[in-house]
Amino acid sequence: MSDAATIFDDPAFQAMLKKRSRLRWGFSISLIGAYIGYGIIGLQIPDAYATSFFGSSMPWGMALGFILIGSSIVMSVLYVRIINRLEADNDFVTRHRQ
Repeated sequence: MSDAATIFDDPAFQAMLKKRSRLRWGFSISLIGAYIGYGIIGLQIPDAYATSFFGSSMPWGMALGFILIGSSIVMSVLYVRIINRLEADNDFVTRHRQ
């Protein structure tokens, strides 16, 4: 238990936790904003979502929905890669066991 307390008291570990928290909230707020914006536009201008997407049979609303889901997946993968790199650069467990 003392190893965990030592790691948690490390100022570099606390800085990493703050950076991770800022990233998490930034990604979350941007995705929530995108989904809320998609819904509000769909409620306020439903005719815009019903028009065809560049002449195809798919409407704009569906195309934007697919783009929104795809961007959610891309942002999730990006977040995981950034956090993994951040935690790998600050390997606290092996540093405190030595």
